[in-house]
Amino acid sequence: MTYETFIPARAKNVLEVIGDAPTDFETSEEKFLEIQPDCSYAVTEDLTGVIGTFDAILLQSPLIGTLSNKKLVALIRRAAKLLKDDGTMIFTLDNIGHAENLAAILDGKPPKFRVTLTQSELQDAIEEAGLNVLRSLNAGRGVKVSRQIADISKTDMAVFVYLFTACKNVPPKKMLVQTLIGEATVCAPSRVHMPNAFFMTEQNIFIMSSPVGKPYQLFDREQFERRIFINQRMSFPSFAVGLDFFNVIREKEILFLSEMDDHPVLWEDDYQKTAWINFRSVHAIQTSTQYLADFLKQFNPHVKVFANHLRRLPPPRDFDAEFRQKKPVTIFYGALNRDGDFIEILPMLNKLAAQYGNKLEFKILARKNLFDALESKNKTFVGDLQQYDGQFVSYDDYEAAIRSSDIALLPLRDSEFNRSKSDLKFIECAGNGAVVLASPVVYGNTIVEGKTGFIYRDNREFTNKLNLLIKNRNLRRMVAEKAYAYVRFNRLMSQHYMERLDWYRELFARLPELTAEAAARIEKYIPLFKDEIAKFRARFTQQNQPSNNSPAEQKSNGGAQIIIPDID
Repeated sequence: MTYETFIPARAKNVLEVIGDAPTDFETSEEKFLEIQPDCSYAVTEDLTGVIGTFDAILLQSPLIGTLSNKKLVALIRRAAKLLKDDGTMIFTLDNIGHAENLAAILDGKPPKFRVTLTQSELQDAIEEAGLNVLRSLNAGRGVKVSRQIADISKTDMAVFVYLFTACKNVPPKKMLVQTLIGEATVCAPSRVHMPNAFFMTEQNIFIMSSPVGKPYQLFDREQFERRIFINQRMSFPSFAVGLDFFNVIREKEILFLSEMDDHPVLWEDDYQKTAWINFRSVHAIQTSTQYLADFLKQFNPHVKVFANHLRRLPPPRDFDAEFRQKKPVTIFYGALNRDGDFIEILPMLNKLAAQYGNKLEFKILARKNLFDALESKNKTFVGDLQQYDGQFVSYDDYEAAIRSSDIALLPLRDSEFNRSKSDLKFIECAGNGAVVLASPVVYGNTIVEGKTGFIYRDNREFTNKLNLLIKNRNLRRMVAEKAYAYVRFNRLMSQHYMERLDWYRELFARLPELTAEAAARIEKYIPLFKDEIAKFRARFTQQNQPSNNSPAEQKSNGGAQIIIPDID
C-alpha cells in the first residue's frame, strides 16, 4: 500500500523513512511524483545523515513499529527538526491485530507485520514529542477469518494500517468543504472529487459530499470554524426552496458557492421558473471556462474560472519502442452524447479507411450505431459492445484506449452549449501521448497549431491534416512530446488546487459583504413568488412540528437536515 494521497500535493521536498523494510516494500515515491513531478523525493532507511528541511515527512511502520516509547518520541522530535514550520508529518502503523497477521502467528509462521506498537501508543508518542495530531485514519480490506481467530481477537481485524498526520505549530482553523452533487458520473470526478482529494492533503481541511435527494447536515461553527457549501449542477425545485435554503445558510454563516461546468441553456426552463436563484443566492460561482463565466456574471458578479486538470501525469510514451513494432496507425474517437459531431466527420473517415486499409485502425467509444456506420474491418469498440452502448466505461479503460492510439479526434460543432465546454479531452489526450486533431470550438483557445496539436476548420483541412498525421510518424512524435510537456508544466491539479483554497479564504474574509449582496440580488424577486413562498412555509411548518427530541439532541446532530429533491 502506498500513501501518496496523504502527502500535501504541493509539496516540493518530501522525505520518506522506511526503516528495515522487506524487499517487496513499495514506497510512495513513484506515485507521488506522478501527482507532483516537481518534487524532490528522498527515500532513506533512517535519519542518519539527512540534512535540509522538508514540506512533508513520511515515517513508515517498518521504522517505528517496534520502537519503545522513549526511542519513538526521540525519533519524532528529531524528524520534526527536519520539517518546515508549515509542513506535515505522516505516520503509518501496520495493525498487529490484522487477520492475516493473527493467522500467521497461530500457524506458527513469522508474522506478516513486525509490529509491537499499538494505535493509541503511537498517538501518545506523537503528542509527547510536541506535535499536533491532525487526523487519525485507518485503511482496511475485507477478510475471512476462522472462528478461532475471531474468538481470541480484540482488535479490528479488517484494519490493515493505521495512519496519523501531524504538524509542528498550531494547526489552522478547521475548514469543511461540503458539496451537494447534482451530476455524479461525468462532471463530479473532475470538478468535485479530484479537487476535494487534493484539499484533504492540506492541514485541517475536511470534505463531505452528498447526492441530490439524500439527507445531509449543515454544521455549526463549533464543529468547523469555516464551512463551505457547494451546490454542484443542481436546480432548486422552486424559488421558495432556494430562498429558504439561503436563509438557513445565512443564519449559519456558511460560504455558499455554485459549481457549474456546462451551459445552463439546456435547463433554461428550470432556472427561469425560479428566477435563476441558484446563481443569484450564492456568494460566488466557480466554473470551468471564461465563456461560461461571462454568461453567469449576469446573475452574479463574483465568478471564478478554475480550468480542468489531470490528477496525475501519466508516464511518457516510449515512441521508439512503439515504432519498432510497426503497428497500424490507430485513431481514437471517444465521446458520448455527441452523435452529430461524429456524423459530420464520418464520410471522411470512411474514405480514409478505404484508402489505407490494414494500415489504419480505429478505437471508438460511442453509440453502437455510430460504430457500425464506420466502414472499416479494423475497428475496436472500447468496452463491452453489449454493455456499454451509449454508456460510460471506466476511466482506466478510457485512458488506456487513448494511450494505445496515435491520433485522437475531437470534433465539436459550434453552438452556444459547446462553446462553454472545457478543453479537458485535449489535456487527457496530450497527457497520454495521442496527437489531437480538433475543431476550433473550445480547443482553438488551447492548442498551438502544429506544435501541441492541429485544428481543422473545414472538411478539406480535416482530410489533409489527418492524412499528414497518418503518414508522418516523426511529426506525430514531435507534436505529442510538446503537448505532453504542456500538460506536465501547466495542467496538473497539484499546480492549481491551492488557487481554489486561497479564493475560498478570500471570500470568507468578505462574507458579511457578500451575504448582503446576495440578499439584495434575490430580494427584488420575492414579490413575484409571494404565493409560492407562503404555501411552502405553510407546508414546511406543518411537516416540521416539534418532535420528541430535546433541543440538545437536535443540536448534537449538526443542525438542520435538509433534502432538496432531484430535478429530472
